[in-house]
Formats: sequence, C-alpha cells, structure tokens
Amino acid sequence: MLKWIASKLVSNAEKRLGVSLDYAHTIAQTDFGLMLRYGKIFGFLDPNKKVPAEAYHIARLRGAISADCGTCVEAEINLAKAAGLSAQILQATLSQDYTSLPSEFQAVAELADAVTGERQDAPEARDTLRAAYGEAGLIELSYAMNGAALLPGIKRAMGHATTCDLQTLRKLSE
Repeated sequence: MLKWIASKLVSNAEKRLGVSLDYAHTIAQTDFGLMLRYGKIFGFLDPNKKVPAEAYHIARLRGAISADCGTCVEAEINLAKAAGLSAQILQATLSQDYTSLPSEFQAVAELADAVTGERQDAPEARDTLRAAYGEAGLIELSYAMNGAALLPGIKRAMGHATTCDLQTLRKLSE
C-alpha cells in the first residue's frame, strides 16, 4: 500500500513538472524509507519565500544546467514558466547572456555558475545578493542552486540522467 501511495505521489509530481520521473518510481518501488529520504530533498528546495520568483528560478535553472541533465533542466523550465518567468528571462538564463537582466538577477546567475558549475567563489555576486535580499534570501538561493544541482547526480548514479541539449531546451522557454 505504501509503495502504491508513493508511486501515486510521483505520478502527481510528473504532471506538475511535465517530465518523467522514472528514477523516482524506481525509488518508490524499491524502498518506501528511501523514498521518504528522497522526499526530504524537495523540502530542502521548496518553498520559495525569501526572494522573487525570478531569482529563485534563475538559481535553480543554473544549478540544473551545471549538472547537465536534460530532463532536470526541462523540469526547471516548466516550473519557472508556471511561476510566471518571462521568455526573455528564461532565454537569457539558458544562453548565459545575463546583460539584459537586472543586476540582482545577473548576480544570482553568476553565483550559481561559480558555485555549482565551476566550484568557485563569487564574492561580488554574493555581496550583491546579500544587499538585495538579505542573509535569508542568500541562504534560500544557495539551497535552490545547490539542490537543483544535486538531483541530477542522483539520477546519473541510478542510470537515469539525460544530457542537456540547450538548443532544444531554449525552444521550450519561448
């Protein structure tokens, strides 16, 4: 019964995200306790309460992109669109053309790229974010970018990751 409930929850998440979560179905069917632990990751990522939706989703998108998982990036695009992000912000985020973004959104993308993509520090970007959103906002963005980069690693380890084709994914953001 618990496996059925877990599978139903995964199916509901698939509808919300617009992508297949075959790896999550595998977890749910294998061990309910492991599924509960996996579910805690989402509690770590959500909800977005401390920063504007644009900043939050830019952080998540750049985190997922750094981990190079196509379905994860697709899910993040779908979530960003559902949150109301404009096609212009999505295109700029996906193409790394941050010049058209407001400075605090540029800083989100730069910090996410440095931390999750390059494994480096970006103190100027962090200072900009701290000034714009406070310490709580910076922490929430840290969770968003790193959490979104974590999920593809789980999928990859289980053999379910797909490589990003950013050209194709950019078309989804229009």
